[in-house]
Amino acid sequence: MEKLSFKDLRIFRTSGELQVNTYLFSLHGINYVVDPGKGIGEYVDRIKCDVIITHGHYDHIAGIRELEVDRLYISPEDSAFLREARLNLSGFFNDIVSMDISWYNIDDYFDTLLAPGHTPGSRIVVFEGVLFTGDVVFSDTVGRADLNPIPGQQRVMSKTVRTLSKIFKQFPQDWYVCPGHGDIVTLEKLFKMNPFFK
Repeated sequence: MEKLSFKDLRIFRTSGELQVNTYLFSLHGINYVVDPGKGIGEYVDRIKCDVIITHGHYDHIAGIRELEVDRLYISPEDSAFLREARLNLSGFFNDIVSMDISWYNIDDYFDTLLAPGHTPGSRIVVFEGVLFTGDVVFSDTVGRADLNPIPGQQRVMSKTVRTLSKIFKQFPQDWYVCPGHGDIVTLEKLFKMNPFFK
């Protein structure tokens, strides 16, 4: 598991009103961008980077087009979201996203936790000190399951949250939870303020 210091993260709010937390950091000379929302190009030059996608919804992938992507990491389950507007929901925002881009299985290159429910292939990406939780876990709530194209996902999401609650308790409580939207908190604070983790 790679160690990542929270102070080394640059955080940008992207995708306009949707206010996606897009993260930028460097490790071993590689620039990484996590969940690049639309408008990330306003904050960073067209740097060569590797892109980590926690899940395939429009607001978290639209900024890919603004970056010079070397490698893109996403779950196999959500890889189709890159090509299909019906899945990534970009049609709702009148900005059709359909990219024929090569991708790598995120599970083969990073420590991840399977977290289905919000999307079939949602992942928590784990670094020592930082958890990128996408739209599965926020500081004070959890992600919606009704946006998942597969029926009956509320039950799956509930199981995911129960599993994550047990796993998160095993990590040092000063690690940071970096969600796809909203405030960044430590695990200690998450367990105090998020009713789904109390």
